[in-house]
Amino acid sequence: MELIFVAIGIASLAYDAAILANNGLTAFMWFWPLFAVINFMMFSLVRYVRHKNKEKKEINLRPFIFVFTTYGLAVSTLAVLLMIIFGNATTLEQKNLDYVIVMGTDLQDNKISKSLKRRLDRALEYAKENPHTVFVLSGGRSDYDKSTEATVMYHYMIKAGVPEKNLLLEFYSDSTQEKVGFSLRTIKQDHEQKMLANRVRHNNSMERRNLPGDDIIIGVDRPLSIGIITSEFNLYRAGEIAKKYGVPDICPMATKTDELMLVHLATREAVSLFKDRLIGNI
Repeated sequence: MELIFVAIGIASLAYDAAILANNGLTAFMWFWPLFAVINFMMFSLVRYVRHKNKEKKEINLRPFIFVFTTYGLAVSTLAVLLMIIFGNATTLEQKNLDYVIVMGTDLQDNKISKSLKRRLDRALEYAKENPHTVFVLSGGRSDYDKSTEATVMYHYMIKAGVPEKNLLLEFYSDSTQEKVGFSLRTIKQDHEQKMLANRVRHNNSMERRNLPGDDIIIGVDRPLSIGIITSEFNLYRAGEIAKKYGVPDICPMATKTDELMLVHLATREAVSLFKDRLIGNI
């Protein structure tokens, strides 16, 4: 049994090295060496207990039971959170959305990573089918990058032929909560500016025709339709955060994750989901 802990520890270190070799430094990389150390410690504890049992020496098992129970609960909680995450990674197709938030993610050597490229390509597909939709490119600058995620995403979309008028940048956010919250604020500001500009143009037109513009109803301000594009592991938490900000019916659009990074990013997402639930962000 104890060899399982050794195998998990070695696999964790090897996986961390593979991430570093293929993607460079990225957030949450400290988890895998820590997880490896924990498993090596578990191996040592099992060997110690077995050695004492062979010598038929009495030891206080309560600390060991506590450690093993805590380890089991932590792993079980992680497994449950992962099931929740991937069980709610469903894509809904809704055409002609007013706005679509494209969630940024870590860059690779200051360039677009595989996961981010898949999100942007999904946005490009939607833009071709829905040319009037405005895309909010959301993502600030991490500790390992020189450019903001939003800026790199913007140049990619422009190069692909998306009109500049259909792009909004939000480059102050760092976490998923900030990306969703700041993007929704950007959408609100943009929509209010458009409504104001429409009213000014309408009133100017009425003045030229000597009509009372303020007394003319120019239309009902309907609820905005908003979508969000992100990787499948991130979709559930992003949607829950949107509900917290008063957008319960955001349209989810999932993209596939780089196979090598999937375990790493999904584990990080599970930890973030647990934290956000704990402190009341969602």
